[in-house]
Amino acid sequence: MKGFMNMRLDKIKKEVTMFLMITFVITFLMGVVMFFALKTNIGIKADTFGLLQMLYPALAAIMVRIRYEKDNIPKELMRFFKIYIGIFGLFMGVFAFGVFVFPTKVSSILGGLTVVASLTTFIMICSGDPDAYEKVNMVFTKNFNKVTLLGLLFIGLKIIVVISGVIIYGGLGETISELVPKIILNIVSIPFGIAISYITFFGEELGWREYLQIRLQILFGKKSGVIILGFIWGIWHLPLCFRLYSPETPILCVIGHVFYCILLGIFLGYAYMKTENLWSVIIIHLINNILAANAGNGGDTQVILPLDLMVGLAASAIVFLPFIFTKVYRGKVHENKMGNSISINE
Repeated sequence: MKGFMNMRLDKIKKEVTMFLMITFVITFLMGVVMFFALKTNIGIKADTFGLLQMLYPALAAIMVRIRYEKDNIPKELMRFFKIYIGIFGLFMGVFAFGVFVFPTKVSSILGGLTVVASLTTFIMICSGDPDAYEKVNMVFTKNFNKVTLLGLLFIGLKIIVVISGVIIYGGLGETISELVPKIILNIVSIPFGIAISYITFFGEELGWREYLQIRLQILFGKKSGVIILGFIWGIWHLPLCFRLYSPETPILCVIGHVFYCILLGIFLGYAYMKTENLWSVIIIHLINNILAANAGNGGDTQVILPLDLMVGLAASAIVFLPFIFTKVYRGKVHENKMGNSISINE
């Protein structure tokens, strides 16, 4: 029995290694392309690379899953996986061709393709066989009340983070008057955001939460696995920090992403284990990015000040860190239903 378990753990280690190699090789190769493309000032927008990068983790997860679990993948889910690979290939083809032919239009074209891909596959999932999509916890209506409540809870927690920073710097009344309309607009826009752009957030969450999280938790434990995942997720943003998010303060950007991804990852891990529904973290991730864009006044780049970074991380730690002490982080995760559901031994 012990020998069998060791063999299973060795297999999981190989899967994790392959997943990380595929994800990071593509990420850093495209990082080199991004560096030269932006340096030569050919007119391509930096956010194009951010959109493409969000697709890499799911591609890696699908490739590794096909490599190791092909016989256990339902036919309809396999078709969805192949469509996703096709979407990724289309996006990369448009990018490669567009860099030379229509560099200033690449971002807009990919944005339009994102809407089409999201709507098409969203309808496909919702009208498909629930048993097939349950394999990757993507039945939209599963534990939907919990999904909704956790989405609203996340909005509340993010408001606390913003208000905490405002209290320190002053100007609370003015900020609240600006914040309330944005919050209302964000809540109203969430359903539309899911329908027209979920494919990019799926691109991250199928890789990080659905595929990698449970495997790291099996190897290192529930808490340590999520923390390690957060570190990996944060480092993965490195090329974007240097060329998109904060070219003037890239080191602080990387540090901020590592710690914020660890903290946010704790809440996302909580949400995913609580709901056993990948849509929960797709939606929360989408909300997070919408609120982050609003906080940055719609700009792509920013100069990060050390004090701002420390205040933001401290506020995030206060609201997200306590979730690692909740019940779902106790016990062990078993790999007997890996990739389908989470079995807890308490």
